[in-house]
Amino acid sequence: MCPTTAFWLNREAQYRAGLARIEEENRLKGWTSWLDQLPVKELMNQGVIPKCRLIAKNKPGLVKKLLQFFGVASPEDWQNYYAGMEVAFRRTREEQSDVGAISTWLRLGEIKAEQLDSPKYSKPKFEKAVRQIRTLTVLPPEEFEPQMQKLCWEAGVVLVLVPSIKKAHVSGVARWLNPHKALIQLSLYGKTNDRFWFNFFHEAAHILLHDKENIFLDEWNSGESWKSEQERQADKWSREFLIPPEYEGELTKLKSENDVIDFAERISIHPGIVVGRLQHDHLIDPSWMNGLK
Repeated sequence: MCPTTAFWLNREAQYRAGLARIEEENRLKGWTSWLDQLPVKELMNQGVIPKCRLIAKNKPGLVKKLLQFFGVASPEDWQNYYAGMEVAFRRTREEQSDVGAISTWLRLGEIKAEQLDSPKYSKPKFEKAVRQIRTLTVLPPEEFEPQMQKLCWEAGVVLVLVPSIKKAHVSGVARWLNPHKALIQLSLYGKTNDRFWFNFFHEAAHILLHDKENIFLDEWNSGESWKSEQERQADKWSREFLIPPEYEGELTKLKSENDVIDFAERISIHPGIVVGRLQHDHLIDPSWMNGLK
């Protein structure tokens, strides 16, 4: 019996598929050096990609998994998109921060944000949400986190928490995913509530005050000399939002934990935030009153 047309068409399809597989394998093998730019082991530990030994046999498969993770077709596309953001990173510790780590941290936040279909951004609603969130600073994380995420979401701002990645050294980022959806991403870098709340309100200030084109990626404890005017504005806004200027004169009078607790209660914020401000302004030693944080 002679083979049918369908038989030959099927064989042709199998042959073409085989060629495509070989072509893809060769292409992936040629891209394995890209892995050196990425925190591969960290992503394995977080379960983003399967754990395996970093040997030649496994590297093409890892390249494929990471292309899928970043949502790009090639390392060149990744370079154009993520590494192209480098100028916006405004990194302060060039020898310790790298684009691979930062882009990975950003992508983890993007993936979380993509899963949340929020309403369109409303500046009046976000201003109201931020005022309400300030009242949450006295609550423990398990109570304030879901409330602040809900308040942000209702105003068109997605708030995601993504643990810091080695060599990224980022505390947070404010950016626009599209003209109607903003993202605030925090890393919990430092893991104390004074830093957390200052960072959140700093990023909120970028959303409220600044344009939608820039990516504001911030580090904690970075020097003043590198900061743009927009970063200084966000710092000032956060400082004054947490402790309004009319109360600043009282800070020098806070000499004991009881003083700090009473002051914090009067202005309705957590005393740890007051301690952080006193330490930052060199009004007390960095080792003092840390038990209140």
